[in-house]
Amino acid sequence: MASIIGITSQLREVATSYGAQPATTVTLSYSDAVTAAGGVPVVLPILDPGAIPSLLGRLDGVVLTGGGDVDPTQYGGEGHEAVYGVHDARDRAELAIARYAAENRLPALAICRGIQVLNVAMGGDLIADIPSQVDGGFEHFVTGNGAALQPHQAIRLEDGCGLARLFGTTSLKVNSLHHQAVATPAPGLRPVAWSEDGVIEAMEPEDATWPLLAVQWHPENLVGTEPAARTLFDELVAAATTASANR
Repeated sequence: MASIIGITSQLREVATSYGAQPATTVTLSYSDAVTAAGGVPVVLPILDPGAIPSLLGRLDGVVLTGGGDVDPTQYGGEGHEAVYGVHDARDRAELAIARYAAENRLPALAICRGIQVLNVAMGGDLIADIPSQVDGGFEHFVTGNGAALQPHQAIRLEDGCGLARLFGTTSLKVNSLHHQAVATPAPGLRPVAWSEDGVIEAMEPEDATWPLLAVQWHPENLVGTEPAARTLFDELVAAATTASANR
């Protein structure tokens, strides 16, 4: 039986015959990538945190997706003029999802905002704005000329880390669509990839029994052309299938 993979959603207004209405949405890039890897994607609505254990207990894996910024108050940070897209209910729901995944070793793929949510949920903090707060930091939010859909930023992976073994290389080019990043890694997580300005681009759990993949780039936009991007979703679904069989 195919593994059921939950995908976190974000609130958007959608056009209807009776005007714009709020909706929880997931772009097809995420769900299509899960489907191509052999999983069955399920869109997770923005729920009260109390409902998360009941929901995730029925899933085989989860994707924490990209989107707006985590509210700095969630990690004891200060406000910044560059912070955008904060949604309190989404923050609370996804922090609860990340904590459940960590506590129950649920197979997970955390993407962009997802790696940031994960880090905050486990006790770490974030850089509120890379260009203004990182010495020598460059612009990581690159969208022009189709940049979101192609690899353009070089990253370095730690020799021997799980992702380096998975990709078969310690150097990779990725896309980049973020202005925030992990600052202090949470207990239980360790950085394993960096961009050329030193910004953390991926982390792994200290506990190797937890099938977690956490990256700052957007592999869902690269699965059509980049084997490394496809590998992340393949690995998630494979881990979810194993976890389901061992229940």
